[in-house]
Amino acid sequence: MIYLLENSDTLGEEFISAAVPRLSMQRIKKMDSLRLKNDKVNSAAVYLLLRYALRNEYAITDIKPEFVFGNNGKPYLKQYPEIFFSLSHCRNACACILSKNETAVDITDIRKIMLRTAKYFCSTEELEAAQTAKDIPAELIRLWTMKECYSKIDGSGLSADFKLITSEKLSDIHIIKNERYYAAYFSGQEENIIKLLSSELLDN
Repeated sequence: MIYLLENSDTLGEEFISAAVPRLSMQRIKKMDSLRLKNDKVNSAAVYLLLRYALRNEYAITDIKPEFVFGNNGKPYLKQYPEIFFSLSHCRNACACILSKNETAVDITDIRKIMLRTAKYFCSTEELEAAQTAKDIPAELIRLWTMKECYSKIDGSGLSADFKLITSEKLSDIHIIKNERYYAAYFSGQEENIIKLLSSELLDN
């Protein structure tokens, strides 16, 4: 399943304070290393999304998940390595996905993006097609989100050459569109989507 928290940019210090007792020391250290308040909020919120998902799907409530990392830096659950997951957040939303197989999710704000920037991650054919879209910036963000999701399947992430991630490779990437973001995911199947309120995360 996919778990989404929207409007995370409306949360503040009170949310962080309430979240801290539910975070692992590993996550607290990561959150403390971040400079911007919005990044701190999302770091806490996406972790709580994972805790909610583990409780919802596996009735796991007795741990604060800790991560170990594969060769490419992809995270796995230290306590439950057989459960695959992926986390992502943008300025205004967070996403989590759980699966029995390798999985990935990416979420990106819909914002203005220029064609001259897109040339670094789009092929010539993709750029030409994007220019015929009704909303060119949104189309470019959609492509970016799908490609970043694909790159997270094996953990290569931003080190991957996005120009080489073709439409054929993206055929198994599903897309979710909101007026403020695009979310892309890979799990081998269509997933149910659960949208949560921040208060539900703090009840976990």
